[in-house]
Order: sequence, then structure tokens, then C-alpha cells
Amino acid sequence: MLQRESAVTVVYYLVSTQTPRRSATLPWIATPIDERDGNPPHLYRHSDATPIELFFDLFFVANLSTFTATHEINNMDALGAYIGFLGVIWFTWLQVTLFDIRFGRDSIFERISKAIQLGAMVGFASAGTRFSARIHDENVWAFQSLCLILAGSRMLLATQYTVNNIVFIRPRMKPAIKGVSITATILWSASLFYLAMYFTSQSTGFPSRVWTIWFFVFGIEMWMVMTVSCLFPEIGFQDTHLNVRMGLLTLIIIGEGVIAITRIVNKTVRPGGWTKWSFVHILGVTTNVYLLWQSYFDVSPRHRLGVFTQQVWAQLHFPFHVALILLLEGSQILALTLDVTLKLMYLGETIMFICEDPRPSADKAVQLIRSTIADMEIPFSRGATQEWAAISSLLEDIAEQPLCPETGTRHFLQMEDLVDDLMGNVTAALFSSMGIIPTVKGDISLLDPDQLLQMYMKVLAFVYKYFFSVASLSMCLLAIFLALARRHERQLYLVLSIGIRFVLAIVLASLVSFASHFPLAYAFMTSPIILYAVTLTLLAGQFSWSVHIIIIC
Repeated sequence: MLQRESAVTVVYYLVSTQTPRRSATLPWIATPIDERDGNPPHLYRHSDATPIELFFDLFFVANLSTFTATHEINNMDALGAYIGFLGVIWFTWLQVTLFDIRFGRDSIFERISKAIQLGAMVGFASAGTRFSARIHDENVWAFQSLCLILAGSRMLLATQYTVNNIVFIRPRMKPAIKGVSITATILWSASLFYLAMYFTSQSTGFPSRVWTIWFFVFGIEMWMVMTVSCLFPEIGFQDTHLNVRMGLLTLIIIGEGVIAITRIVNKTVRPGGWTKWSFVHILGVTTNVYLLWQSYFDVSPRHRLGVFTQQVWAQLHFPFHVALILLLEGSQILALTLDVTLKLMYLGETIMFICEDPRPSADKAVQLIRSTIADMEIPFSRGATQEWAAISSLLEDIAEQPLCPETGTRHFLQMEDLVDDLMGNVTAALFSSMGIIPTVKGDISLLDPDQLLQMYMKVLAFVYKYFFSVASLSMCLLAIFLALARRHERQLYLVLSIGIRFVLAIVLASLVSFASHFPLAYAFMTSPIILYAVTLTLLAGQFSWSVHIIIIC
């Protein structure tokens, strides 16, 4: 006599792949349970990322590239907005990944769900263009859009967990039912919280930095989902490819540094060709990118991590990815600043030359200045049209004034003002044509050259501070990754490697103090050594390999 089966069990037998398929027909929904070895039943495991997971990673990086292109990190608000938006897409990526590595199997249902998640990434990109650290009436729609998209993304994940729980887990893996149910409940609750934030934002008087609450929710989501996986080993992350997914995303983010290199080449190496200094600057950025890649994968785990260790290792990737992105972005700005400094130095030398005996005629002097500015190959059409008009007017005025008059005369003061204005406008044209623009309330053209130059100095000082701060943070995290991965059996070698990296982190952090002494900071920022400071510390971190060889010998 046949046993009576529940409706859920009948559905399971209809949609599962419990018997070998003779055709390659894509199922409507696929079981996450491994049917090849089902005693006891366990989730399907695979060691490599699937094509759809890699495709989803590309949408993450496309979001990041779009936001970077539209947001300059030139003050604390811009930095906060950058970290805030990165948190939105990173923690969404994480939750999708935590589902995929355990329950993701190719099916029509899975492809439809993934298409919706990709649509959410596109929605993030559209709202990210107007997202800022402070929510105002003119950009509140961006905050509201992100709330709705976050809610929809978590609802979809909760639905996917629920469907897998009802259709596959309940009939075959009863010990995991409660764990999957709790995970789905966490995501349903999170989606309702995001919806509540959306409706709250429609009222007046809500805080301008209310988006920071997101990070509290992101943390609760991550920690609770990972804690549930520890309490219910049947749906844990052991033997999954979580390490591979984190490594691949890190590799793609480092690849953004390669794109930054091509941007620098495009902006500094004009039709005039390479110079020794452009080669030095680009080599510094390229070496940093390469050594960051090498340093990370040298401390990545090559064996199975413990349950707690694996989760700490994965969670630390958010601050590491933030530091990595900011470090690469800062390298690009510093390299462009070095190029601007060299061009201004050449212009200053030209002006000094025309004041030396025998002095050239006024027409020839202006022609030399024009030639020097032309050699800079400034693309004035890229946001520097006002500066070009001012430079042309100043050159006409210089031609009508006595060149290099004696000190103390009225003409000397007039010429000094004209030269200062010329240098200020050329400086603004160089920076703005390269996309480095200070945040100014009002019309930037109304500022005098001294004020504009001071604003650029503040931007560069801010970049200098965050560059070495995140460089120090990166070195600290590399040391922690090495401690967690424990790739080397010799305890002495491990302790030395970790200690060297922490010492290097302190050295990098100490360089931030240069900013308090302007002459020292200016000399450091206008020297190529600033790019190679991180390079040298990364090389020193790799010195631990030599220590390992000495210990073995």
C-alpha cells in the first residue's frame, strides 16, 4: 500500500532533479540539494563561481565606476557619500552572494530572480548620480529610490529563501528548515524597515544624514544571516566558494586601478608623447596596483578556514574594499597633481627667463609664454573655457605692460598681479581639465586666483590625508588577513610577517602628520616619492618571504 505524501512532497518530486536527465532542458526550478550523494542530504557545493555570478560582479563594478566618474572625493561630505553608496551596493552584493553560494542553481526561476537583481543594480546606478552625504529637497528622490530598491532586493531574496525552504528543504533536509526560515524572516524584516524609511522620508523634518541608519541595518543583516549559518551547519558556508567570490571581487576592484592607469595615461601623455616624468608617475601608480594585487593574494587562504574565521575574513572585506578603492583613487589624483606641478614649474621658469638679460621684446616674451601654455596641451573645452578666456585677456594685458620693471615701481606691482592671475588661471585650467574641481558655493569664476589656489591646496591636503590613512588601514587589514589565513606553518615566520605589516601601517599613518606643516607637505606632494611611499611599504611587506627563506635555511 502506497504511503500518503504531503502536497509539498509531491511538488518537490515534480520540480526536483532527483533522477538523471536525458535532455538538457532548463528546469523551472532546480533543487539546491546535491542528488549525487544524498545520504544524509546536503546542499550542492561547487568550487568556482558560475557565469551568472561573474556577470553580477560586473554590474557591481559598473555601478562603482559610474559613481566614481560623477563624484569627486574632495571633502568629507564627498568621502561620506562615496562610502555610503559603496555600502549600499556592497552589502546588497554580499546578501545575493550568500544565497548564491548555497542555494543558487541554474533554472528559469533563478534566471528571472537574477535578472531582477541586475535591474536593482541598474536602479542603484541611476539613483547614485544624485546621492550625497546630506539629503535635501532637491535630492531626496535619490534617497527614496535607494530605499525602495533595497526593500525590493531583500524581498526577492526572502522569496527565494522561502521558495527553496518550502519546495526542497522541508521534504529532504528537515534540520535546516528552521535556519532557512529565520534567514528569510531576517530579510523580510529588513525590507519592511527600508520601506518604513521610504515613507518617513516623505515627511518634513527628517535628518539630512538619515541614510547612515542603513549601515546599522546592513550590519544586522550580515551578522544575523551568518550567525544562523553557524547555528545550522546544514546551511553553513563551509565547503562553499565564499573565499573565491571575495577574491574575485577584490581582483575586479583592483582592475579598476588598471582603468585608472589608462585614465592617467590619457590625461598626461598627450600627442606630444611620453616624458621621463610622465613615465615615472605612471610607473608609480602601476607598481602600486601590481603590489596590491600581489600582497592580497599572498595572504589569501588556500585551505579550509574555520567557521568563525571564515566569517570574520569575509566581513573584513568591506573596509578593505573601501580602503582599496580610495587608495587607487588617491593615487590617480596625486599622479595628476605631480603632472600639474611640473607644468606650472615650466611656466614659472619661462617667466623668469624673459626677465633675464638680454631680455626679449614684449611680443617675443608673450609668444614664449603662449608657447609654454600650448605645450601643456590643456583641453580647455573640458570645463576650462572661462580660464581660457581669462588667460587670453591676461596675455594681451602683459603685452601692453613694461616687462619685468624694476622693484618698487607701480609698473612692477601691476606686472606682479598680472603674472599671479595668469598662474592662478593656468592652475585652475589644468586641474579642472583633469576633473579635479574643488567644491565651491556659488560661481567659481568670481574667486580671485589666490582664493582659488587656496581651495585647490585644501583639496590636495584632504586627498593627501585620506590617501595615507587608507594606505595604513590597508596594511593593517593585510596583516589581519595573514593571521586569519595562516598560510604558513612556522609560527615565527607568521609572527614576523604580521609584525612587519603592522609596523609599516604605523609608518604610513605617521606620514599624515606632514599635512600639519605646509612646507614639508608641499615638498612631499610635489615629489614623485609620494607615489612610491606606498610602493616601498608594500615591498617591505613582501620582505617576509625573504625572512621565510632565512628561517628555512
